Amino acid sequence: MASFAGVRGTLLALEAHLQRRLPAEWQQGTMNARVRLLGSSDLGSALSGNLLGLYLYRIEVDAFGRNRPLAVPGRDGTTLHAELPVNLKLLLIANATSAEHEADLMAWAMIELANYTHLDAAILQDGDRDWHREEVLAVIPAELSNEDLLRLWDQFEASYTLTVAYDVRTVRLRLAPAISEGPDIGTRAFPVGGVDARIGRPELPGPAGGAG
Repeated sequence: MASFAGVRGTLLALEAHLQRRLPAEWQQGTMNARVRLLGSSDLGSALSGNLLGLYLYRIEVDAFGRNRPLAVPGRDGTTLHAELPVNLKLLLIANATSAEHEADLMAWAMIELANYTHLDAAILQDGDRDWHREEVLAVIPAELSNEDLLRLWDQFEASYTLTVAYDVRTVRLRLAPAISEGPDIGTRAFPVGGVDARIGRPELPGPAGGAG
């Protein structure tokens, strides 16, 4: 389960994975291709060069995971952390200096994601050390109509280029643990004087003027 940085860590892990797998001959020479996370400011101007862009356009609370109990006892007696499960909506964008490069970049990336559909902790922990060993994220093609896709691009200053939508499911973000509360305090007892160790009760003060 990740901290709030799990969303950023997922994007960085996916970017690094695709960059590592990018054919060496494409990373050199005249093509000089790269994989890059894109923000809204990046799409506020024209894209340049040969690149595969990853743009997070939406974060959605998982419709099934949100119905799970937020905190339940674990089998070993420990308490599991409450979580907020979210799915990431991505645009995979191919921008290139030629039609051939653009088609090749997108086709290669789609095959790569089809071959490696899951991201595990070995990849994810570079972005967030809180990932558990058994956690796995699925990267799958998403349903996005042409109308919705073009409506997104209408908001960008950059010109439209080849784009495919993907979902990343499910990033489990850790919530703050529930605050435990004890019963209300009923009475408070304060002993008077010192404690007589022989009988285990408070010593009463003697009469004024000393013993007699």
